[in-house]
Parts: sequence; structure tokens; C-alpha cells
Amino acid sequence: MFLGKINKYNYNSLLRVLNGIKYKGISGLVQNLYHSYNCNISCYPSYSETSEQSILMLDILFYKTTNISVNPDRGLKYHKVLSFIESLQHSESSSLNIGVCKFHYSSISQFAAQLLPSPKTINTNYYLRSRYHRHLQNGIQRDAVTGWLLYASFYYVTEQYNETIRLTAYVLSKCSPDMVKLGMQYSSEANTYKDINNYKRNVHCLMTLNAKMKTAVVDDVFYIQHSSLIPQELEMEVEDNAFIVPPFVMSHCLRFLCYHHIGDTYNRQQALRHLCSLQDVSTHTLSNNLTLAGVCYETSGFKDAAFHCYDKALQCDKRICPSAEKRKSRLLNI
Repeated sequence: MFLGKINKYNYNSLLRVLNGIKYKGISGLVQNLYHSYNCNISCYPSYSETSEQSILMLDILFYKTTNISVNPDRGLKYHKVLSFIESLQHSESSSLNIGVCKFHYSSISQFAAQLLPSPKTINTNYYLRSRYHRHLQNGIQRDAVTGWLLYASFYYVTEQYNETIRLTAYVLSKCSPDMVKLGMQYSSEANTYKDINNYKRNVHCLMTLNAKMKTAVVDDVFYIQHSSLIPQELEMEVEDNAFIVPPFVMSHCLRFLCYHHIGDTYNRQQALRHLCSLQDVSTHTLSNNLTLAGVCYETSGFKDAAFHCYDKALQCDKRICPSAEKRKSRLLNI
């Protein structure tokens, strides 16, 4: 597990964490990991003070270390994986382990829904419709927003635009500054302390892990490669790889596309304005955000603005969107 990863810079930290686990169990693990962030020890209450504090800190540790951003294997039998997780969950006695199992079950359900055939034929295929709704309903349990956004995408692909608008409004209502971001790397003591305090205000220790995640945790929406739930206008974004977008960005994009289809020019422009005001939120998804803005500009007929967005997307420092180059080249050839 640690082969090739231990060096003179980290071995003392590793020994401290291992000793914490040896003598204090989970509390020792959490305490030592959080105190490794150059944090004054006084900024965290004692772990023996209350069990509630330990539970909430362990939750935060799970959120920080969880990162499901791997493009899934299309050949994998996901129904078997889901069955295995379900059986594992029933064999567990730890409420935390049960919650983690449910989280992964919901995450894989989101992947499984996107691997199904196009939902455009859903009205003539009862079996396909029931599978979509089963996976999407399971996916809602993952966190506060991603499952709902995939459901909104499903309604968009099946041309139920009013349902898409309704669900994206709900998602936007959940994207508040006091939510905890899944997989978030805390860069400073102040940010860590702020997120822990926000989390404590939004949840309580009697809630299950999954109930807390649905209340206080958000994540980027993950469209797998060749996702059946991606809007037709964005199919180029999933041709070669997965496409990851912040929930508020994807919400405004879907709203723009819906208003475009129903001919609501005013709300379409409002959605585009909101979308273009969010470009500096995250460096990891900035290129994707700019590409989405470019697609919406291009759909509106603003070719120069679209070209500018694609060009900026290609100049980002991290995670360049592969489709930005294709879209820029296509505009040049028009």
C-alpha cells in the first residue's frame, strides 16, 4: 500500500497517523489527519468532548477523500456490482459503512442510467422506461444535486422542457455557499473551519450519512463518455471522454437550452447571462464551463462570442476541454 510513497518529507506524518489509529481508532485517524493541515490545535474541539463532533468530522473526512471521477467501463456488468453492494450493505453493522455502501450504490446507479439506450424511445418501451426511472431514483440518493441534474437531463432529452426547468430551479436552490463540496481539498485552516461550521449548522448526528449528504453536500455532475443523458447539443463533449460540470453551471445551461426550444427569448438570455457570470468559479472545470458558454452563444447565433469562449477554454491551466478545439475549428470553417 505504501510502497514507493514514503520519503523523508512524509514519514513522520504517517507515523503520527498510524499511532493515532493504534491508540485511538477512528478518532485518532481523524484527529491526526485534520491537524496535519498546519492548523492550530485550538481550532478543533477535543475528540473526547462529544461523540457528535467525532461523527461530523469523520463525515467531512469521507467527503474530502471521496473522488469518483473515473470514466466507467462500458463492458462492466453494473447490475452485478449493484447486487454485490446491496448484499455487502446488508451484512454491515456499522452505520458509517452502510452509508458508504449506499453512496457507492447511488453513484454506480448514475453511471448505469447513462449506459442505457437513448431514452428517446422510452414511450414505446416500458422495460427501458422502468430501468431509467429505477436508476435515476437511486441516483438521487447520492448527494443534494447530481441525481436531480441527471433527472433534469433525462427530461430534456425526452423533450419535457418544463420538467427540466422545474428540476434545475430546485438544484439552483441547493447550490448555496454553505454546502460542503464532495472531494474538496481544503486549502487553508479558515476554509476548513468554515465548512465544518456550516456542516454542523445544516445537519445533526442522528441523521444517517446519506440524509446528511442529501441535505448538505454537493458535487459536480458527471456525464460518462457517450452518455445517453447528455443533451444533443453537447454530444461532442462526451465523444472522447467524460464531461464534468459544476451543478449551477449545468443547471443554467439546461435552462438556456429549454428556453431556446420553447421560444422564450427573455429567459433564454437570462440563463445565458447567469451562465457567463460563473466562469471563474473552479480552475478544474473552467475549460468545460467556458466551452458550455460557447455552445450557448453559438446556439444563440453569437459566433464571435462563441469563438472567444472556445479560445479561452483552450488557454486554461488545468483540464482542457477536448471538444473546445473541435468547436473552434468548426467555427473557423463555417
